[in-house]
Amino acid sequence: MVRERAVTKFQEFPDEAMGLAESILNTVREPLIVLDQDLRVVTVSRSFYEVFQVNPLETVGQHIYDLGNKQWDIPKLRELLETILPGKTTFDDYEVEHDFVGIGKRVMLLNARQIERASGEKRIILLSIEDITERRRLQDSLAASEERFRRLFETATDGIVLLEKDEGRIVQGNQAVEKMLGYVEKEYIGKKLSDIGVPLEMSDFGAIMASLNKRGILNYEDVSVKTKSGEEVYTDIYMVDRAELAQCNIRNVSERKQAEKRMQAALRNAHEDKSRLEAILSSMGDGFSIQDTDFIILYQNKVLKDLRGDHVGEHCYTAYENKDHVCEGCPIAMAYRDGGIHKVERFAAISKGTLCVEITASPLRDLQGNIVAGIELVRDVTDHKKLEAQLRHSQKMEAVGTLAGGIAHDFNNILSVIKGYGAMVMDTLEAGSPSREDMNEVLTAADRAADLTRRLLLFSRNEIVQVKPVDINALLLGLQKMLVRVIRESIDLNLDLSEKPLIVQADAGQMEQVLMNLAVNARDAMLQGGRLTISTGLEEMDDAFVAACGYGAPGKYALITVADTGLGMDAKTRKRIFDPYFTTKGVGGGTGLGLSMAYSILKQHNGYIKVYSEPGQGTVFRIYLPLGEETPSTDGKPEDVVPVKGGNETILIAEDDDSLRKLIKNILEPLGYHVICAMDGEEAISKFMENKERISLVLLDMIMPKKNGKEVSEVIRKVNPEMKILFSSGYSKDIIKTDALAAAGFDFIHKPFRSKDLLIKVREILDG
Repeated sequence: MVRERAVTKFQEFPDEAMGLAESILNTVREPLIVLDQDLRVVTVSRSFYEVFQVNPLETVGQHIYDLGNKQWDIPKLRELLETILPGKTTFDDYEVEHDFVGIGKRVMLLNARQIERASGEKRIILLSIEDITERRRLQDSLAASEERFRRLFETATDGIVLLEKDEGRIVQGNQAVEKMLGYVEKEYIGKKLSDIGVPLEMSDFGAIMASLNKRGILNYEDVSVKTKSGEEVYTDIYMVDRAELAQCNIRNVSERKQAEKRMQAALRNAHEDKSRLEAILSSMGDGFSIQDTDFIILYQNKVLKDLRGDHVGEHCYTAYENKDHVCEGCPIAMAYRDGGIHKVERFAAISKGTLCVEITASPLRDLQGNIVAGIELVRDVTDHKKLEAQLRHSQKMEAVGTLAGGIAHDFNNILSVIKGYGAMVMDTLEAGSPSREDMNEVLTAADRAADLTRRLLLFSRNEIVQVKPVDINALLLGLQKMLVRVIRESIDLNLDLSEKPLIVQADAGQMEQVLMNLAVNARDAMLQGGRLTISTGLEEMDDAFVAACGYGAPGKYALITVADTGLGMDAKTRKRIFDPYFTTKGVGGGTGLGLSMAYSILKQHNGYIKVYSEPGQGTVFRIYLPLGEETPSTDGKPEDVVPVKGGNETILIAEDDDSLRKLIKNILEPLGYHVICAMDGEEAISKFMENKERISLVLLDMIMPKKNGKEVSEVIRKVNPEMKILFSSGYSKDIIKTDALAAAGFDFIHKPFRSKDLLIKVREILDG
């Protein structure tokens, strides 16, 4: 009955319109459903029956959700018909996915039209169904294929570039080709293979593509490719067709090529047993020989021949030592006597000089155990001995540095006492007193001694690096006297300084060390005397200068030129002078560290050093340091800049030097401070515990008997975390570094200090 009503509704159309509608329904390829406003099927297209494998009896007149035993009761279809379409007359490309019992899973695009009929008549709904299941499968398959290719492309160990097929220009490259050839993406996109060092002839790229299309793959073997840095890489290149683009795989076969070369060389040298044995013995790296019991050399490997010459058939003592009898202490003779292994060191004179060789001798026995010959291994240990000597020298210098630092520490304590009491005496003298000028000379001498101590710490490498504005001209003038002492009297020192100051950001001590090392090298190159000239000037590097010289960055530089008239150097020596432990001096003459340290220091300062030298023509070092703009700071403030104020606080002084402890007490007490003294670390802790309620500041020497300053401060801070502590030392490589002090909230004053400096520092901490 329901189906009859639906048919009746469909027949209510005029005959002509109904015929047209039927024609449309039966000719469209996509399934089409006509629904009434109650969502019952009025009619469907022939393709609907075919696609969904149903018949008219179970379709027309049925509620759409009841079709196929309620298979069409699909939530997304309900959403379209009941929620979306009532608010719109049309809705296209509405995607629905459903798994049907008879035909399986289908992905469908629905296009819905709500058609109003004549006034007062009920609406109808046209629902067309496009089955896109296969299209979606193909799209997913294509996406998966593209993803697989992308992963293979990005992770391949071969370098891969994709080329457009017109002129062979690069469209894309993977990370492997960038790593192999050294070019980044922006450098090769749009370029041809020849532009990135791949020397394939591709002037007629169309012909190559035609050949590729015909054969499917083109390959080129053992192609020598040049990387961006100029390195030569052997490759195998494969080109395949990828429809829109051509794919070019570049495989690095340099290791294989080298292995082939090594194999070919090995085969050439190993045709006979003797050649193979020679290859094995030579690969040891040591000289190898066999001598009979009469000390006649039966065999030498290539290493020994290169080292001592070919002496097969000669007596070893004649060949190596030019003697007519067996050498005293001969290891082969000892091996013959006792059958053991013996090792000795000898000096061997060869054409290139004298070598130190280590000789290990052992007996060679036959099957019955009789000694029939001797084996001798000869190892060149010259470089090893030099390194041992340099290490000993370096350790000696380190010990000297440590000793110098310790002496400087104690000397600073003495200077603190001299300067402190000197300042106190100066304050008691009237302005016109003749003694005032004498005392001023005492204080000036103490300042010079303090400066000398500071330089001693710098050269022992115990001074903390402090980068600040430095006038190179002023630094050289201050260093002049020390330079004169270092070089010989037979060497003239000339300073040619620029008229204007040259301010750089640097550690003055390290710059002095660089210049001192250069002066020492110049001195050693002028054994018969000569001239050492140090000049300064302003140099501006532009792009052209950097390109021509091969170093530097554009900008203004302070230029320091150190020139001597000494022996000079050849090209081979010039290439190695900045290598650590390289030296042309004999054993004990130098560590080979001076110039390498100078190079390292200048590198840390963003500077450069270049050497110009020829044998017999002297040597010129040119140092470039970036020019700064700040003016160099002074080491101290004028005495009358900061007023000195006293106080009534209690201060604990821990200082093991009796004179300095007494001086500090005499400085503080006249200005109202209460002073408690301790002569070592344990006494400092004891007196702090006794007076912890009234002590406001603790002045600690870093190095003290029993407990050092750091250990004392740790105990005090556990009792009172807020206690103010001032460390003092004349030796900056103490247990605590000054940067660590600042980080931990401590203050520091360096010995020797002026009385007013101490008073100002104390008041500053107490008021802080």
